[in-house]
Amino acid sequence: MPTSKPKIYTICVLILLSGMALSLGFYFSLENSNQLKRDKILTNLYGNIHSNIQREIDRNLNSLYALRASYQAYGGWNRQEFGRYASYYTSHINSIQALEWVPAIRLDQRDSFELATQKEGFEGFQIFSRTNGEVVRAEERAVYYPVYFIEPFAGNEAAFGFDPGAFSESRQKAIEQAITTNQAAGSDIITIIQKTNPHNAILVFVPIFSDESNEKLMGLVEGVYLMDKLVDAALIDLDLPSEVNLVISNQNSSGEKLLGTSLSNTGEFSSRESLLSIADQTWVLRLEYLGAVASQVISPFWLLIASLIFTLLIVKVLYDVLTDNQRRLLKHVVELRRKNHDLEQYTYAASHDLQEPLHSIQSLVGLIHQDYNDQIDDIGKTYLHHINEASQRMSELITNLLRYSHIGKTEKQMWTNSKTVLEKVVNNLDADLQKNKGIIQIKTELPIVMAYPASLEQLLHNLIANGLKFQSPNNHPIIEISTKKLKGEVWQFIIKDNGIGFSEEFIGRIFTIFKTLHSRSIYPGSGFGLANCKKIVELHNGKIWAKSKPGSGSTFFFTLNLT
Repeated sequence: MPTSKPKIYTICVLILLSGMALSLGFYFSLENSNQLKRDKILTNLYGNIHSNIQREIDRNLNSLYALRASYQAYGGWNRQEFGRYASYYTSHINSIQALEWVPAIRLDQRDSFELATQKEGFEGFQIFSRTNGEVVRAEERAVYYPVYFIEPFAGNEAAFGFDPGAFSESRQKAIEQAITTNQAAGSDIITIIQKTNPHNAILVFVPIFSDESNEKLMGLVEGVYLMDKLVDAALIDLDLPSEVNLVISNQNSSGEKLLGTSLSNTGEFSSRESLLSIADQTWVLRLEYLGAVASQVISPFWLLIASLIFTLLIVKVLYDVLTDNQRRLLKHVVELRRKNHDLEQYTYAASHDLQEPLHSIQSLVGLIHQDYNDQIDDIGKTYLHHINEASQRMSELITNLLRYSHIGKTEKQMWTNSKTVLEKVVNNLDADLQKNKGIIQIKTELPIVMAYPASLEQLLHNLIANGLKFQSPNNHPIIEISTKKLKGEVWQFIIKDNGIGFSEEFIGRIFTIFKTLHSRSIYPGSGFGLANCKKIVELHNGKIWAKSKPGSGSTFFFTLNLT
């Protein structure tokens, strides 16, 4: 019996619908492939931009630490010596507007300081500030921080004698932060007085003390950095597409823009964000990309027409495209794993090799002390002492770096009783608990979780040990530990202490290696403890964060997945 017309129509319609579905599937597959291309290009571009800018920032700030090292090595400067040291950096780094020496001058020293400077040939010199754009003699205050040495002097004469702390609360806060932490501290965005036209810049201060006790402040070295020139220098070797837009804004203030203006959301719009560290300041780097990566896509109309004739061919092409994408993705994953493994092996080998010359330095310093002690003056002995301390510090950092790179590499994940792990940690910390009269209070039941036992032990040990260490004098530590079941197979652990706490503006940096918030002379540490905690938590596919206020203790939270 011949096929009826309704059946023919039905078959034709079914084939047509199948062809349309295949065409649409092929279309969306190509669109997804285009998106992957765009994401890959944007991710690679963003990584290069971020690393180049951060590297240029660090290069600029290293000039201040180098000046501090020269001051400590030679016991001070005169104006000519400062100019000679500083001119090396100002002549090689175009984004440095000026490097300055800012001595700490007490109120009772002010008149004699101004008179001595005038006798050097700087007639009319005074410590001044600015009010409504006019130069005014700085009001009386306990300590002044006048700009005294400037390199280059030409073009920056207007800053000579200027007290940045008297002019701006932001600058005074940066000075106080640098003195308190003995680390670099930066101001918010400023308009520098050396320029007649508005010019975005930041000031960074690094304190210099008379000795290692950090009790007597001699002054600060100050850098004036032009951020637009810094970013230009960082991007000079990158061929940026015209569609790329950069915006840098201050995370520590109300979105204050340092560089660039955000694109309006028109057309195909993508963006990436990450954090830049400028001294103690945290800035948000935002990369915006307007426009699509060129990709030829066959018109859906012609795909629909072709699907009526080449349905089977379309299915095969679609299958080939998908399997090819999957094969390439698998190849990339394997290659990424191989590179990560090679990087870990390199880190381990390099760290091991670096230990040997450090041991040699320490041995040679010991031999010099032993064999030539009577022939070395006090300055030489001081230099040797600094060399020995620096090599020991470097050795500790390398050891900690090795430990950091090996977290989770030599153990297997298994069901672990967190209560048993905690009891072991408390037992290991028994001496510290007795010494500080500390108390550990377990507020809730502790669960059994899927974890790496040794890593979990290190995680709890680091958080509890920090709670014992960062305490005010004569304060008895109290550590409270509790847990909470969250949605799904997730447990939240809470470690709360009654220590000195910290400002939450530093939360973005406490989990970064080498970063410490306090002077190592008061609270010794390598800057790896919380970085190790973050890596261990992420190894368990969890998250870690903290809440704190100065003087009110700290609370650390982390999550562990049961699966």
